[in-house]
This record gives sequence, structure tokens and C-alpha cells, in this order.
Amino acid sequence: MGRHHRLVQEVHRLSEQIQRRAAELRGAIEKANYEYHVLDSPAIGDEQYDGMLHELTVLEQRHPEIVTPESPTQRVGAPPSERFKPVRHAAPMLSLANAFGEDELRAFDQRVGKALGRTVVEYVCELKIDGLAVNLTYADGKLTQGATRGDGVTGEDVTANLRTIRSVPLTLRERDKGRIDVRGEVYLPRASFEATNRERIEREEPPFANPRNAAAGAVRQMDPRKTAERDLAIFVYSAAGLEVDSQHLLLMRLRDLGFRVNPMWKLVRGVDEVIARIAELRDKRQSLGYGTDGVVVKVDAIADQERLGYVARSPRWAVAYKFPAEQATTVVEDIKTYVGRTGVLTPVAWLAPVQIGGTTVRRATLHNLDEVRRLDVRVGDRVIVQRAGDVIPEVVRAEPRTADLPEWDMPKSCPECGQPVEHREGEVAYRCANPTCPAKQGQRLGHFVGRGGMDIEGAGWAFLAQVQERGLVSDPADIFDLTMDQLTALDRYAEKSAANLFQRIQDAKERPLERIVYALGIPQVGETTSLDLARWLAAELGPSADLAAVMGRLRRATAEELQDIDGVGPVVAQSITTWIADPEEQAFLDKLVKAGVRPVMPERREIPAASPFAGKTVVFTGTLERRSREEAEALVRELGGKTSGSVSRKTSLVVAGPAAGSKLEKAKELGVDVIDEDAFDAQVRAAGRS
Repeated sequence: MGRHHRLVQEVHRLSEQIQRRAAELRGAIEKANYEYHVLDSPAIGDEQYDGMLHELTVLEQRHPEIVTPESPTQRVGAPPSERFKPVRHAAPMLSLANAFGEDELRAFDQRVGKALGRTVVEYVCELKIDGLAVNLTYADGKLTQGATRGDGVTGEDVTANLRTIRSVPLTLRERDKGRIDVRGEVYLPRASFEATNRERIEREEPPFANPRNAAAGAVRQMDPRKTAERDLAIFVYSAAGLEVDSQHLLLMRLRDLGFRVNPMWKLVRGVDEVIARIAELRDKRQSLGYGTDGVVVKVDAIADQERLGYVARSPRWAVAYKFPAEQATTVVEDIKTYVGRTGVLTPVAWLAPVQIGGTTVRRATLHNLDEVRRLDVRVGDRVIVQRAGDVIPEVVRAEPRTADLPEWDMPKSCPECGQPVEHREGEVAYRCANPTCPAKQGQRLGHFVGRGGMDIEGAGWAFLAQVQERGLVSDPADIFDLTMDQLTALDRYAEKSAANLFQRIQDAKERPLERIVYALGIPQVGETTSLDLARWLAAELGPSADLAAVMGRLRRATAEELQDIDGVGPVVAQSITTWIADPEEQAFLDKLVKAGVRPVMPERREIPAASPFAGKTVVFTGTLERRSREEAEALVRELGGKTSGSVSRKTSLVVAGPAAGSKLEKAKELGVDVIDEDAFDAQVRAAGRS
């Protein structure tokens, strides 16, 4: 018995030693990660770091019972996902209002100062990182979930992928009890972006257009090991669940907890210092190792933020200043036309490759023939090119030419199918007249399965090209009829990958109604109008309506009825009724119903009983001093009203500020009620808003 007891004690002692050593290694590795990624001041070399990680890995392999979920070795530990689960954010991930010049920044400062009752406000200026917004949830100091922004209300669970990013702490340096939600931007450093694109080109794969797309694609990989292959990083900028009095103290607190905060932030006093700081950052942006497209300006004091509040999905206490588009000079080597999903031909300039903002640009849109004529762009011209919004390349102007070059014109026949191109009188667009043009069908299929629409993960262009070429799909509804046998017969689709795609297609049969409407590809109907239509249909049909009822109501809708929907004007209404009256589109809708597509109806918006705007149409004119016109219009819509850009007999109320012009005169002529901004604010406060 004595010998057995001593043996048990020895085993126990060794087990404790192993656990202590593993804990020491984990602590040292996390400390090294903090020093490297957060402090940017590594205290140990790569060789020592790799040695510690190797020792820990061996220990955990030999003693799997000591492995913890927070261990640095578990950053790539989850199996490949078949689909990302939806995550409803604890609080919406808001978007920011934009400012594009000094005047707009000063107008923002004036609104803030007036609301707070002071002339000088303290702001924090932070670089706007060009990446993918995510939310990280920590419980008692441990990372429990990571999600994409999605539509701001619901994102996707990408926890396993975000755990692979070394600058995302798995445990916080101070493990306070409770929940913390931290928000930040995942990005791909420029050097990693260039290396990734070189590898893709070597594998004869298309390069990523920009670092943002590459980062978004990496975060949404089904296999976390693929995410780990990209050198992703993160900067965080906000959090809920931390007790701080100001934005600048929040950033410092996040850094102390182990998060990576962009070091370029600065606390400033007044709008003049904001403008000066933006000028400094604009000059430095190209020397940074990551992409940035602007500066976010935030009111510093949390109490002031709470007092200013929100409008629609944007805070009143912050604004995003967008840097002017970067430009470069290059040569137009050719002009080719591309056919979109509605058949519209778009001229695109093929350029001698040129670097703009860290990205190689080879193509630039020329929009339409009128724009080609206005710019007078010809093949062989030297042109100034910019990335509009730092993303979409476009031609700004042509330089004076030294040779006589022929004028470019739209082709008479479609470059894809050879059928005639039509140009209707009064329209800018040139269209392929062939309803079965493969280019139109391909673009339409891509729109249907893409994000914002039915969002079928894995149904990319290679897949769509195959199912079209094999005659398996002629319109988007046919995707839901694809069988497992048909999928496994496709190139590069083994049984497992085919089964995954088949399941995603089945899952896509249930989608929010607004996404189904957007996926239809109705001309003039974007994501915002799709949501307006979905809300109207939900109000008309109730929360449990099926797709047959939805499509039946749309078919019966007149242009006049549709114009009564907030956000739908006469052009959009006519486009909807024309599209849905087309026999081919009706057949397409019938196939969607038959395929078993099920809409999730939008939740009913609760309108305050005391709302002064319910059922009214409001027009704003002149200058508003306390908020932007967009914010004021969003308030009216929140309170059950509609807004319009013109005064008519349907107008219920006009809100007139200084410098009001013809709209005010028209309102007086028609006898429409007119109030000033003070009276408007009083009505808003009476409805419980501010």
C-alpha cells in the first residue's frame, strides 16, 4: 500500500508540474502577443516565441486533459463550418453619417455645439480602417463569440475564424465578471495583401480587388485553417460593458485589457483642431501599412454622447470624414462593353496598370455613352483615374491629346450574344434586346445568390458558369431544383462539397422578405426600397403570409398604390409594375413559389401613439441648424410619417429653415401647413424622441 500511495503521489506531483508549466507557457505567450500586437514593442525574438509555442503544443499533445479553450494552440481548433449561424447583436452596430469637406465638418460641429449649449466641444479623431466590422463578446474575460456586422442588427457567427487572429485576445488581461461587447475592424495589412495576390496569380486565380475584399473573404472562410493562412489583424474602437467617462479613456482601457487600438487617435478641442488633425492624417495615410479611407470624429464625453443620442441607425455624436479620392495618370488601352443583369451595356476603360492607394488598377468604369462623350475619352488617351470612395475606379478626365484618335461609340450588337442593342428615346442606357442573353442571365444569377439577396455561400461565378453551360439553370429559380446528382457531376465538386452546397441551397429557401425582394433584381429597386416594399407587404398581409400571397399582392399593386409607400417615387413605381407584368417574370415568380421559398416577414414598427407625423407627408426646405436633413427625415419615418423632396397637394406639412426657397412658396400657394425648426423639434419631443 505504501509503495502504491507513493506512486500516486508522484503521478499527482508530475501532473501538477505539467499543468503549472503549461500555464506558465500560456501566460508568457499571451504576454508576448500583447507586447507584439498591442504595444508594438516585442520583448522576445521570434525564435524564443516559436520555442515556447512548440513546447506548449507538445505538452498538450501528450496530455490532452490539460488543454483549455483559451490556449494559444487552440486558435485554429474548430472543424470547417457548413454554414455561419445568424447572430443577433445585443445592440445594433450602427453606421455613421459621412462628411466630405470642411463645410460639412463645421456644420456637424455647429449642430453638436447647439445641442450641448457650448461653443467648443472636445472630440476624438480616429483613423477609419478599411476592413470588415466585427463584434467580439467576452464573458468573465473569455472570448465566447465573434460575429460580422451583417445588416447592423443580425450578423454571422465567425467565432472560429476570428480566434485565428493573433491580435484578438482569447482572454483579457483583467478578467472582470460580466459581459463585454467589443467592436473593431478586421483588416489585411498591405504587405500581406500583396503577398496573397502574388500567390493567387501564381495559382492562376483572380487577384483580390482590394484589401477590404480580401479581409472579408478570409473572415467568411468555411475552414478556419484557411483564415489562419491570411495575416489578418484587428483594431478595436468601441465597447459596451466598460465603465468609462469618455471615448479617449475607453481607448486607453481597451489597450490595457489587451486589445489592439490604432495608435493614431488624438483628443482635440474644437472643430479647427479636428480639421488640422485630419490634414495631418491625410498626409500620412500612404506611409501606413494598412488601408484607411477617412477619419472618424467622435464627441469625447460619454455623457454628451448620451445627451445627443441617435437618429435612425446613426449616432448624432459622430461623423466619418471621407478622404478625397486618390488619383493617378495612365493610358486607355481599350474600351469594352459589359452587359449587366438588366441588359444595360456599360463601357469600361482597359488601362495600362497603375497604382492608386496601394491597389493596382487595370479597369475603370465610364458609366455610359453620355459620360464617354462628356469626358471625350478615346482609346490611346492619357487619363486621370481615381478610386471613387477609395473602391471603384473611374475616369475623371482625359489629358489634352497630341494625336487624332477616333471617337468611341456603343456597339450595334451585344458583345456577348450578338443580338441587336436597343436605345429607347429619352433614356441614357443602351440595352441588349435578347431576353436570353447569357451575360444578362449570369449577372442576374450572381445578384440573386449574392449577399444582400439569397446569400448562398459557395455559389460563386465558377459554379454559376458551370450550371449555365450545362443547361441546368436558365433563371434563378432553377437553382432550387438542382439535385445532388447534378451537383456531384460538376467539376471540382466532390460528394462532401456538393452536399454542403446542396444544404446551403435548401437553407436559402427561407430568407427575410426584403432580401427576397432585392434578389428578384427589379430595376430601380435597391436594398432600401426592398425593405420599404417588405414593410408595406407585411402591413398589408400580416406576419404569417407565404410567398404566393406576397407575389399575388405585388401583381395586383398599381403604380399609384406603390407611390404611397415611403421611399417609392413615380419612376420606381412604374419600374416595379412594368417588371411584374412581364409574363417571363411572372413565370419566374411562380417557380419560386413552387420551389418552396418562404419569406420571413419584417417585424412591425411600433409607432408612438402620440406621433404627430403618423400618416403624414413632410417636406423639408432651407437650412436646418440642429440636425442634418437626412436625420430629420429619418425621424419622421421613425414616427410613422413619409418624406418627400417636392411639395404637392399630398404634402401634409412643410418644415422651413433659413434660406427656404421655391418649396416654401409652393406650400403657401397650395395652403400647406408650414412650421419652423423649433416647432418641428417640439413635435418630436412630444412623441418621446429627441
